[in-house]
Amino acid sequence: MKGSCHWFENYLSRESEDEYMFRRYLIPLISLIGTALVVIGKKLQPKMSYPKGFPIESIEQRINEVTFYLKNEKSPFRIYRDGTLIYEGDDESFTDINLAAGTTYLYTIEAGARRGTPERIKVQTSTAVESRQSENLLEDCIQTAIISKSFFGMEWEPIEGVEEYLIFRNGKRIAKVQEPFFVDRWVRSQVEYTYLIHAERPLMELEKELDEQVRLRTEPKEKDVVMETFQISKVLDPLEEILNSGDTATERKEWRFLYKTFWGERWIKNPEEGSPYRYFKGDGRGFDSASTDYRTMAEVVVTGDEPFPDVQLGKDIGKTKGYGMLRNLKKEETAFDEGIQLEDVKVEETEVTYVLKHSVENPLADSMAVDYQVSAKLQPNGFYDFSGVHDRSPNHEVYLKHGVQRTWTTLHQGDDEGAEAPLYWRVSNFR
Repeated sequence: MKGSCHWFENYLSRESEDEYMFRRYLIPLISLIGTALVVIGKKLQPKMSYPKGFPIESIEQRINEVTFYLKNEKSPFRIYRDGTLIYEGDDESFTDINLAAGTTYLYTIEAGARRGTPERIKVQTSTAVESRQSENLLEDCIQTAIISKSFFGMEWEPIEGVEEYLIFRNGKRIAKVQEPFFVDRWVRSQVEYTYLIHAERPLMELEKELDEQVRLRTEPKEKDVVMETFQISKVLDPLEEILNSGDTATERKEWRFLYKTFWGERWIKNPEEGSPYRYFKGDGRGFDSASTDYRTMAEVVVTGDEPFPDVQLGKDIGKTKGYGMLRNLKKEETAFDEGIQLEDVKVEETEVTYVLKHSVENPLADSMAVDYQVSAKLQPNGFYDFSGVHDRSPNHEVYLKHGVQRTWTTLHQGDDEGAEAPLYWRVSNFR
């Protein structure tokens, strides 16, 4: 590695002609090598360690298929996908083919007991995407969740640059792992669980300077280095209900998705020292789905109309109040809401998808824009999958309602940390 670093230093110190060749040929080469390493790394990735006597050996996913490797001594096996029997037999492996790329599927596996009650397992996994194009790398990340009557296990694709993952269950940290999987054997069948996987890495960025050559820079992990944050959440009904429930689609119900940004403090100091507005009035609150105090609000409603629902966007902007040095009100103004838009809306009989994009500036300060993006997948059977990315300022809160549900389900809450590095999040349930 030291020799490689010296080679780069010598290379980057050459004449402008060489710098041009560097831009034109070496950067694509680095990208190609990086892609190859990701593929190789995925093949070498350790697999989840299942409990002794568990019927499943491992699971592999490709673009259009999912393969189950099974333990023959636990046969016979019956495998259902979304409630339909797709395999029955004694083979040690089975491949489900002709699947859609980048799609989540729910499998039920029954093992053993030709007579009587077989062991029942639920597996939620997805196929690989054809190409990774999302800004949020968690959106295209393959996740596998497995439920039996005595344990919950989860596996995900590794995040480059992450050294460890913290595992939380219902808000309490239960484990720290170096590999991208964990198994929780301390579960109760009648309890609802929410698991959160938290990871960080130094901000990795490709800088392009006008008067200097292009250079790839990875920050060392120090206290003052800005860290990117990743959070993956899985929301579970009681395991007993999941194992005993049917997997077929139910009657379509309305979805309501709510996203608000706000300043938690009562007073916000303006980072622009030359501005006449030295302070802004904050919202002075904590996380609260019912609060009407916010910087911005966006609500997406997917109606329960059959067979194709309607997707509607509602939005609102809170008034910005600028104050002088002595906190005397100098001006108040409301930003435009054109930066809150729904894009890529797709309505199908089996799934609704959309992307909510948000970019709203502070009308009294150029440097305090609020940007975020959320991708949504919603299915009639109650399955949801949201992936988002936002800067860690101001506070962000995200909620969901489904059907006749009266209270909001909390999907994501991001504290105002004043950091420029993004927070990537993804939350889904088990349906």
